[in-house]
Amino acid sequence: MTTNVQRFSALIGRESWSTYVKTYALGAVAALLETASIAAVFPLVAVIIASKNGAAPAWFAWGSAGAAFGLLGILYVAGLALRAFAIHQTAKVNLSQGFVFGARLFEQALDQPYEWHFSNHSADTRAAIISDAQDMISFVTIPLGRLISQAVLVVTVTAVLLVVQPIATAVFGGAILVIYGVIFAALRRPLKQDAEIQIKAHARRHRLSSEAFAAGREVRLSHLEARFVQDFMAACDQLARAGKNRSVYTELPKLALEALIFSMLAWVLFFAVSSATPIGPGYLPSLALFAAAGLKLFPMGHQVFVNLATLRSGWPLVAKFERVFNGFQPRGVEMPSRPLQDGISFKDVNFTYPGNAAPSIRGISFAARLGQKVAITGPSGAGKSTLIDVIAGLLQPSTGVVQLDGVDRQPAQCRSWQKQLRYCPQSPVLFDVSIAENIALGRSCPPELLHAAVHLACFDEVLDGRTLSLETTVGEQG
Repeated sequence: MTTNVQRFSALIGRESWSTYVKTYALGAVAALLETASIAAVFPLVAVIIASKNGAAPAWFAWGSAGAAFGLLGILYVAGLALRAFAIHQTAKVNLSQGFVFGARLFEQALDQPYEWHFSNHSADTRAAIISDAQDMISFVTIPLGRLISQAVLVVTVTAVLLVVQPIATAVFGGAILVIYGVIFAALRRPLKQDAEIQIKAHARRHRLSSEAFAAGREVRLSHLEARFVQDFMAACDQLARAGKNRSVYTELPKLALEALIFSMLAWVLFFAVSSATPIGPGYLPSLALFAAAGLKLFPMGHQVFVNLATLRSGWPLVAKFERVFNGFQPRGVEMPSRPLQDGISFKDVNFTYPGNAAPSIRGISFAARLGQKVAITGPSGAGKSTLIDVIAGLLQPSTGVVQLDGVDRQPAQCRSWQKQLRYCPQSPVLFDVSIAENIALGRSCPPELLHAAVHLACFDEVLDGRTLSLETTVGEQG
């Protein structure tokens, strides 16, 4: 448990973990205040009973039973108010920091070199950013905070009960601990297995949906709809079974707890009936304390188990994100690339894709001067697209060098070099934004420059200003 928490804190970063710790501490303080209100039941009830017999202590002479209960009520309401505030802060921090984690993952994935995407499926990356990051909020951050505050409440209330009634508390507390411990030990492996199934099923659904919608025309013409739906339903069925198992696992101990409570009440009634000594007012403080403690202890005790089980389902997510972040390549130092003055040249350039034995381009040597028009021709699979990617600096030569104005181009210069390029792909990509935004591609362009670009592309005849204008949204994939 401690090791997993350390791994989680290292994963989210020191700043985020510090925010979580402050929030968890607030929940623990709220639990302590609630414990104080429960612990106050015993002395206050004892003093009230003593006052009825004329044996109240001197400090109670100024007060009354009403004042005592009023003080108890203030403590209880203060504890509830602080807990409500802690719940609000916990929800705020968990959601905000959780989505910040997803955004950080998204940023680092986009920042990876072009080659990184060859060995990392885009659907798996989207599943991690969207589904798995959201699940980590539900299965790690939220239950961890709840577990801390609930465990503090359970431990401190149990300590109070041990002081008042050590034997009865030890017997029943030990029985509850053994029951929950045995059940949790039996469920550790199934909980982990279901969590791993859920992670894989989420990724499978993302892959299927991405492929089906990206190739909608081909899927329909090839009559592949039934196959995609069948595979998608299979992944959904795995998710449903894993969720059902987790719900059943977390509710099973509750039945055992109810049976134990029933046995405890039966034992108390049996003791009261069979005891030769009648039950007098002296038992009332203990009964009142146990009643007040039971209102908190039994549901909170079960929630401790629920959150432990939930965390058990969440730790595989932490392991997955560790693998994801370990697979990221650190951002290197960027170097400026001077504006091209003469031209670009290749000298015996080879490039081999990861996992391939044969190079995609071999022994490429040529020079293209500034202002010169060069056509790259060849059959399908000859390496034309790969050569363009090497020119653009998206891929680095396996061997050989690329020179800019006679100077070897360094990998750290590629981001700066790409700002000098204008790229028109074989299959144009249109984003689901306005026509103007698709033309500008994130740059700030004045209207006259946009209209000039439209005119150069002979697109001004299409834009009539009524049904189609620069502000018209293109739609998905154009």
